[in-house]
Amino acid sequence: MKKIINLKRYTILLSFAFLTIVGCSKEFLDEPKNTDGVTSDVVFSNNSTVEAFITGILRNFRSQYNLVDSAGLQSIYFARTIKGNDLIQAPSWYLFDYSHENREPNYRRTVFNWDFSYEIINQANTLIQGVTNSTTLDDAAKKEYIAVGKTLRAFYYFQLALDFTPNYTTNSSISRLPIYTEPATGESEGNPTSATSEVYSLIISDLKAAIADLSANRLGKSYINKAVAQGILARVLLVTQDDWALASSSAREAYGGDAAAAVPSTSYGTGFLDMSDPEWIWAMYQDQVESTYYYGAPANFTDHISAPAFYKATYINKNFVNTFSDSDERNLFFDLYGSSTPYREFITTKFSFTLEEDFAILRKSEMVLIDAEAQYHLNNESAAHDLLYALQKDRDPNAVKSSNTGQALLDEILLERRKELYGENGVEWFDLKRYKKPIVRDDVHRVVLTVPADSPLWWLKIPEKEIDANPNIDDSINNE
Repeated sequence: MKKIINLKRYTILLSFAFLTIVGCSKEFLDEPKNTDGVTSDVVFSNNSTVEAFITGILRNFRSQYNLVDSAGLQSIYFARTIKGNDLIQAPSWYLFDYSHENREPNYRRTVFNWDFSYEIINQANTLIQGVTNSTTLDDAAKKEYIAVGKTLRAFYYFQLALDFTPNYTTNSSISRLPIYTEPATGESEGNPTSATSEVYSLIISDLKAAIADLSANRLGKSYINKAVAQGILARVLLVTQDDWALASSSAREAYGGDAAAAVPSTSYGTGFLDMSDPEWIWAMYQDQVESTYYYGAPANFTDHISAPAFYKATYINKNFVNTFSDSDERNLFFDLYGSSTPYREFITTKFSFTLEEDFAILRKSEMVLIDAEAQYHLNNESAAHDLLYALQKDRDPNAVKSSNTGQALLDEILLERRKELYGENGVEWFDLKRYKKPIVRDDVHRVVLTVPADSPLWWLKIPEKEIDANPNIDDSINNE
């Protein structure tokens, strides 16, 4: 019987949770002393050990895996970030993502994104099963911990769906991802693939169930609470585009309902590095002990100034720079090198590389813009104007409320998303894919190209080692 790729043995996974939480964050508990691995009945016997297990999963978000461009969630996000037109990558790490040449079944991007996401899904399934079967946890604690597990599972199935399937509204019946809702063992055989619509059904049902059982309380901003699950659901519904009312209400719950109060940020001009910013909803914490070191995109690539600035490899397209007014606090671009090479004209100081910068995963301003986009689709253009202006006037004292209507208003909202979120989570690529638009690079770029809408370049191939190991996936799956 063949073994499923990269899903760990149950006891190894339980041991992992205890071995990876050393100094996990300033928000948590002392390190558990067990170093030999423990059984599930011990791990899921009380709140402290379950919380330690969850902390280990969250620490894994920013683990150093193979190489700089395949190291945690931030590397998945940055690979998407530099596929578009707004940012430009020098011949450094991520150069193949930048050139859209990194999708073959044996390539590092393909293998890492698959393995990493399924690894955390397996950890989430282990959490759900262990808590469900516990005879010592009380019912209230069980509901909360299972909700955390479902949020984690949904979040990483969403990453897989974004990277390995065509756009949902183009073809939701295509079958490319296996679904697992129970932990794998050493004897597990890989599941067959499921339709993309079934994957999204699991994602949405997991998030709805989690939202019902999560509270606003948590140990710190790197942990999951109700607002985190609501924010993820709002993002997911941007892709399915079949429930704009729920997208709006989910985003609104995540940012608190008052857009003007939600959007002020302490991060612009200070390096975008501290999760204490009240505008951040969910983040990956790190310090110099718990650090990704030089694996930490975007800061290690976009920061050309701070000591110890590292790769100095990412530049900003001057045409994107020109969309910012001089009075916009996000206009953090300048010509550092005076280079005659067009793509090296502008850098940004949005991010600072300090070895201990936190990474934003969800922010309130993104949720306000999701709400604005949803209101547009619900034919409430006046509400969309108000929400858009709440962000614009905070970022730019000279901002003027939009009077755009129809497609021009939607285009303005999407541009504002790029201006607010550039460098963070691949927003340009994400929006172009879900709206079935091409990537059209201008001649400022180091690599000039066009990726047509719905081209196979929008998704990665299934790793060859997964096909070889899983008898339920046919070799023809990569025939695109």
